[in-house]
Amino acid sequence: MDRARARGGGPNVDRITVSGAGGPDGQAPTAPTGPRVTGTSATSISLAWTESSDNVGVTGYRVYEGTAVVATSPTPAATVGGLATGSTHTYTVTALDAAGNESAAGAPVTGRADTGTGGPTAEQLLSKVTTCQQISNGRYKTDADVATGTIAVCAKTGAVHWTADMDIDCDGVRTAQCNEDTDCCFQPQTFCPASGGGYLNAARLPYMVVPGPSGTWDYSTRGIGCGTVVAIVYNGQVEYTVMGDTGPAAIIGEASYAAAANLGINPDPKNGGTDGPVTSIVFTGTGTKVQTIDDHDQAITLGRQLAQRFVQSD
Repeated sequence: MDRARARGGGPNVDRITVSGAGGPDGQAPTAPTGPRVTGTSATSISLAWTESSDNVGVTGYRVYEGTAVVATSPTPAATVGGLATGSTHTYTVTALDAAGNESAAGAPVTGRADTGTGGPTAEQLLSKVTTCQQISNGRYKTDADVATGTIAVCAKTGAVHWTADMDIDCDGVRTAQCNEDTDCCFQPQTFCPASGGGYLNAARLPYMVVPGPSGTWDYSTRGIGCGTVVAIVYNGQVEYTVMGDTGPAAIIGEASYAAAANLGINPDPKNGGTDGPVTSIVFTGTGTKVQTIDDHDQAITLGRQLAQRFVQSD
């Protein structure tokens, strides 16, 4: 008797496996990109990110703090509540499909649970840098393949500033986001050391890159150095960072993977960054450096104070 058929002559369907294009879905969605903090309160942090794609369809997202899931959402946005006022949290997001496949985590994004008060708005900061008292001896290029320099370093009471693009710096500690495979030009060190030894983590710490000293400009002549606080203004947002690395002497406009991600800029060192405009305001004078370079809370707190002093200056 043909065991592939039942007594009535039909196929035996006690067990059937389907494979191929219509079979089990083993393909995970793409990792969410562009994570950003969209709002905070005294006890919550709201996030948003760019929607993932999938061969069948994305059904939702998970927000992680470390290995713990702290929020889920069917849309590319979520709010994490129940936080201690003043606490800082770093999150990553993954995407899920109907088969339960989970994507790789996107870039980390860091937020602070507070009311956001105590610092000027992006508009207030930009209103102070509408003119340029040039202090650079010439102008910088935005990229190596640009023929002519167009970006000047300008001075204002309490700060120097420039408006350029943003390229992604992924140097320092090797991470899943920053390494020789993800960045063709990866270097395992940063100009500024981490507080506990070793180098900075570009995937976790928002920091800004200044051009190396040259005949065009030497940042150290303005008292700028490792840990100097910087306000980066982009698309109506203000991100307080520190000087953490130096770059090519002829090029300006670069910040860490984490700084870009926090501003909603694609942080991928291969194809990320933005043409801007991105305005960097580097505070100068006494008391403009954090005590612990990789403590982002210190940069935020001090940055708001320095920014307020800056907008009130002549």
